[in-house]
Amino acid sequence: MITFWQRVDHFVRHLSPFATTVLLVVLNAIPLPIPDYRTVVPLVPLMAIYYWAMYRPDLMPVLAVFIVGLLEDVLTGAPLGFNAFLFLATHGIVRSQRRFILGHGFFAIWAVFVVIVAGVGGLSWLVATILYQGAVPPAPAVAQLGLTLAVFPCVAWFLLKVQRTFLMRL
Repeated sequence: MITFWQRVDHFVRHLSPFATTVLLVVLNAIPLPIPDYRTVVPLVPLMAIYYWAMYRPDLMPVLAVFIVGLLEDVLTGAPLGFNAFLFLATHGIVRSQRRFILGHGFFAIWAVFVVIVAGVGGLSWLVATILYQGAVPPAPAVAQLGLTLAVFPCVAWFLLKVQRTFLMRL
């Protein structure tokens, strides 16, 4: 017979992908005293969406991705729904291709992330250009993409530790 506390434990463990992603959104939104940091901050929440869609899509449903995207929009001042759209697109692409990607090792997973980030970066730059009604310099976007790709292994390692700690008994 399953006790009340076992159910609570199971529920909390199931929330760990969503909770870690929300934590990364909040941490990512904290302004640091670095000049122009906001324009080059790595896309850490996108890394979490990508990771959980790849390894535990059952625990990161579409509604959770949408909520995370809206939270990212609110905290960063992005147009409402923009990051939600990017995160949902990433989630959908990864979920549809994950069986082809898994089993090829970390570098293949990282290479697919490079393609995803390039698409997200290009779309973000295009939207910024439209919103500002003029060409936005691409240098900050390129720096952000480079920093995102450089930080990905560290964030993936952290999320792997979360997965092994909280989700191995599920």
